[in-house]
Amino acid sequence: MSNQKQTNKKHIKIFDTTLRDGQQCPGAGMSHSENIEYAQLASLIKVDVLEAGFPAASEQDHAIVSQIARMYAQQNRSPKVAALSQLREAQVVQTIEALAPLAKTKRGIVHLYMPVAPELMAASLGSYANDKERILHDVERLIQLAVTAGMDVEFSPEAYSQMGTHFDFTTDLISTAIAAGANTINCPDTIGRACYLQGDDYFVNHMNQHAAIMRERFPDRDITWSVHCHNDFGLALQNSMHAVFHGPATQIEGCFNGIGERAGNVALEQCIMYLNAFGHSQPGQAYGTGCRAKHIRRISDFVAQHMLPRQPHWPIGGDNAAKHSSGGHTNAILKDAHIYQPFNPSEVGQQVSFLFGPLSGSNHAQSIIHKHGYVCEDHERQAIMQFIKDHHKDRRKGLTDEEFMAAYKAYRQPIKVTQIGFERTGNKKHFAMQATVFGQAEDINFICQDSDTATTALHEYLGQRFGSCEIQSYRSESKMPGRDAPAHATITVAAEGEYHQGKGQDHDIETAALLALVDAYNQLLTARHYRHQPEPETHVAVGLRD
Repeated sequence: MSNQKQTNKKHIKIFDTTLRDGQQCPGAGMSHSENIEYAQLASLIKVDVLEAGFPAASEQDHAIVSQIARMYAQQNRSPKVAALSQLREAQVVQTIEALAPLAKTKRGIVHLYMPVAPELMAASLGSYANDKERILHDVERLIQLAVTAGMDVEFSPEAYSQMGTHFDFTTDLISTAIAAGANTINCPDTIGRACYLQGDDYFVNHMNQHAAIMRERFPDRDITWSVHCHNDFGLALQNSMHAVFHGPATQIEGCFNGIGERAGNVALEQCIMYLNAFGHSQPGQAYGTGCRAKHIRRISDFVAQHMLPRQPHWPIGGDNAAKHSSGGHTNAILKDAHIYQPFNPSEVGQQVSFLFGPLSGSNHAQSIIHKHGYVCEDHERQAIMQFIKDHHKDRRKGLTDEEFMAAYKAYRQPIKVTQIGFERTGNKKHFAMQATVFGQAEDINFICQDSDTATTALHEYLGQRFGSCEIQSYRSESKMPGRDAPAHATITVAAEGEYHQGKGQDHDIETAALLALVDAYNQLLTARHYRHQPEPETHVAVGLRD
C-alpha cells in the first residue's frame, strides 16, 4: 500500500465575463460579429461559463446572447451561457427568452444581483432599499420564475466585500436565493477594495462564514461559491486566489487581459496559470481548471485587437512575456530556452523570442542572422554586432528583426560606392563610379546615350558584371518641399524568383536612382553570397495549434 496521501483534486470553474463586464469598460465594445467570434474562442479554450451579455440592456445585447445560446446549443461540449439581469420581472423574462435554446439541457444561467453594501443600496435602490421583506420576496419569486423556465440561477450580493453592517441581511438574501433554487452564489469585490489585512472583515472570511451557515441550512444542496474581484488596488489576483485556497470558492469570474470596469477585473489567464503552477502546493489538496491554456495567447490577442490594447509587459500574454534582449539572458536562453522563464511559453501559445538592443551580445546577433538563413562565422560575429549597434546607435528601445537584417546587409554590401562623377561628350554621358567590390577597389565606368537613362546603362553594366536581373519598379519622390530638397529613389529588382528592393538619396534625382539600383544589387548579391539553409531552431519553444 502506498505511503503517499491521496490528493483531492478540486475543479475550479472559470466564469468568463469578458463579453459582459469587459464590454462595460469604456472603449472596449465590439461589433455583433466580433462578440460571436469571441464566443467561439471561449469555447475553444474551454471556459466553464461564458457571460454573454445583459439582454435587457439593448436589443443588440439580446440578439448577441440569443445567437450565442443557439450556437452553443448545437455543440455537444460548450460552455454554459450566463446572462445578467436586475431583480425586475420584465428583465428576467427577457433574459430567459435570450437563453431559451439552452433550457432543455439546463446550460443557460440567469445571473441576478442585488446590492448589499449600505451606501450602494441607498444610491441604487432609493426607498426600495428600506423594504427588506419586499426584496427577499422578489428574490424568491424571480429565481423561482427562472428555475421553472429551465434555467440555472447565479445570485450575486453586489458589493459583498463592502456589506459592513448588512451581514445578517446578506445571510437572509443568500439563504432565500438558495431555497428558491439558485445553485451558485457569487461574492463580488465590486469596487476592488478588499485586502486580507482587513482581518475578520476580509470578504473571504465572510464567505467562509456564509458557506458554513448554508451547509447547515441546506445539507443536501451542492452550492458553487464564486468570486468576482476588481483590480482597483492591483489585488484582484491575490483576492481571487485567497477565495480559492483559503475560502470556499470553486469558481472564479474575470476577463481575459484583465479588462473590465475602471481598473478591470481579475485576468483569467493569470488565474489559469497561477492554478497550473501552484494548484498542487498544499498537501492532500490540488486545484486546477479544465481550460486549454495553449490557446491563451490567441484569445488574449483577440481582446487586445478588438477591445483594449494590451501592455507589452502584461503577464502571461504580453508581447514581452517571452521576449529577451539582455546579452547575459540571451546567451543562457540559447543554451536552455526556459532558463529565464517561469513556465514554458508554449503552454500558453507563446514562443521564446529575442529583441536585439544595446545590451545584446554577439551570440544573440549570430542567432538572428542564422535564423534568417545568412552566414555569420564565429570569428566575425563581434564585428558584425558592433557594426549593427553603431548603425542604429540611437535606437535604445531595440531593433525588429527586419531592421537588424537590413543593418546586417549594409555590413555585407559587396558594392560600396564612394563617388559618382560624369562628363558629357556630344550626345553621350560618361559615368565613373569609384567603389570597392567585395573589398577590392574598382572603377565602374559606363556610357549613357541620350536616348537612354543613366539607370538603364548602369543596369546593363551590372547585369554583365554580376548576373542579370529585371527591374520591376522604380519610384522617385521628394519628401520635403522646396527645389533643394533631396530626392528619394526606390528600385525593386527580381532574380531567381525573389524580389530585392534598393533605396538611394541624393540632391540629384539621377544620382539617387543610381544609388538605389546599386543598393538593390547589393541585396541580391548578399543573398547569393552570404545565405545558407536555415538551421533548425531547437532553442525556441513553439506554441501548439489545433
